[in-house]
Amino acid sequence: MVSIRSGSLLWALGAACLPAVAHAQATLTPTVEVIDGCTVLTAEMAFDISAGAGAGPVDSTTQIDIECTRLALFRVDMDRGSNANGTQRRMRNGSGDFIPYGIFRNTARTQTWGSGSGNAPLGIAWGRGRGSMTAYGRIASVPANLTPGVYEDIVTVSITF
Repeated sequence: MVSIRSGSLLWALGAACLPAVAHAQATLTPTVEVIDGCTVLTAEMAFDISAGAGAGPVDSTTQIDIECTRLALFRVDMDRGSNANGTQRRMRNGSGDFIPYGIFRNTARTQTWGSGSGNAPLGIAWGRGRGSMTAYGRIASVPANLTPGVYEDIVTVSITF
C-alpha cells in the first residue's frame, strides 16, 4: 500500500506552478558638480563726528563677510560710491552738503580700497570657505558749516571669483 500525505502533494503542485525567477542588475552613478561661488555681506560703516568742524581724522571700520566654495580664488572690489567726485568718495545729506571720506584696505589707511588688480584685496577660501575682511574708513577732517542731518553714501562691494 502507498501512502501520500496531502501536505507534500500540495507543495509539489505549488512548486511546479511557480514561474522561473530571473535576476538583472544595473549600476547607478551619483554625481555632483561643485561650481565656484561666493557671497558677500556687509555692515554699515558709521563715523562719529560729534567733535565738530575741523575734527579729524575720524576713523571707523566695518566687517565684510565672505563665503565661497572651498579653494575658490576671489577679489573683493568696491566702487567709488554714489556721490563720488572723481576719485574722492563723499557722503551726502538731503540738503546737498558733502563730507569727503576714504575706505582703505589696511589699518594705517594708506591703501585705498577700490576695484581691479592692485586696488582690491585678493583671497582664497580655505577650510570651510568662510572669512571676513575689515574695511577701514577715514574722514580726514570734518568740514565747517555742515547742515545737520544724516550723511550717507552707497558703495557697492562685489566679489570676482
